[in-house]
Amino acid sequence: MAESEQSMKMVVANAMPSFTRSEKQAARVLLAHYPMIGLESITSFAKAANVSAATIQRLVQKLGCDGYPEFRQKLRDEIAKSHESPLTLYRSDEQVPAATALRQSLVTALERTLDAVEPAELAKIIALLSENKRKIYILGGTFTYPVAAHLHFHLRKMRPAVTLLESDMPRRSDSMLDMRKNDILIVFDIRRYQPDSVLTAKWAAERRATIILFTDQWMSEIATVADHVLRCEVQASTPWDTLVGITGLVELISSSLDTVTWPSLKTRLEALDKLRGETFVPDWHQ
Repeated sequence: MAESEQSMKMVVANAMPSFTRSEKQAARVLLAHYPMIGLESITSFAKAANVSAATIQRLVQKLGCDGYPEFRQKLRDEIAKSHESPLTLYRSDEQVPAATALRQSLVTALERTLDAVEPAELAKIIALLSENKRKIYILGGTFTYPVAAHLHFHLRKMRPAVTLLESDMPRRSDSMLDMRKNDILIVFDIRRYQPDSVLTAKWAAERRATIILFTDQWMSEIATVADHVLRCEVQASTPWDTLVGITGLVELISSSLDTVTWPSLKTRLEALDKLRGETFVPDWHQ
C-alpha cells in the first residue's frame, strides 16, 4: 500500500528501527495505547512514556509531521476515516463514469492488498495453518462473514478441526470453550470495527492462542494482540467498502496451503470423494 494510506500505527512500526532508545520507548507507549495517548497533550504523552517533551517532538518529526499539532490532526483524521460508512462516503458529484471508476478501484484494492503481503510473513502463516495439531477458529464480522466462510470452506477440506464461529456470542463461547494454547484464531475486522470481535480476540490472547488478523489500512484494535496482521485495501469508488482484496488474499493463502500440504491433502480429498460417492452425488461446492 502507498505510505500515505498507511495508518500512523503502521508508520510507527515500520520506522521503529530508526528511533533512538528514548524514542522507541515513547513509540511503544503510543502503540500500546493507540491512538488515544497521541490525542493528549505533548506533556501528558511525555509523562506517560517517561521521556521528555523534546523526545516526543523528535519522534513525531521522524513520523513525517512538522510538529505535534499536525501529528494529532493526522490521528483525528485517521479515526474519522476508520469510522466512515456508506452514509458518509456517498458522493453525487463523481466525474468518472461509475462502472469505469468501480472497475479500477477493485483492481487497485486487489493489487495493493497482495503487494502489501510480505513473503516471509505469508510463509509463517502457511506453516501455522498446516499444523494439524492446532485447532483453527475463524471469526468474521457482520460485513466480512462471507469471506470468513470462504476461508472456512477451503480449510475444512484441507485439514481437521476447523470451526467457523457463530455471530451469536453465547454460541461462540460454547465453541471457544476448548480453545487451548497454540490453537489459532483467524479474525476478520475492518472499519466500523466490532467490539465483540475485539473482545473475542482478547479472550483468545489470554488463552495464549495464536491470532491471525485480516484488517484494513487503519487497523483494528485487535492488532495490539495479534501475532500476524494482514492489511487489506477496502476502499472502492462506491460508498461501500470492498471485500475483493481480502478475498484475493484468502485465495492466495488457500492456494499456497494446497501446494504445501498436497500429499496429505490428496489422500484426504480421495477419502472425502469416496465417502460422498457412497452417500450422495459429489458436489465440491457444498
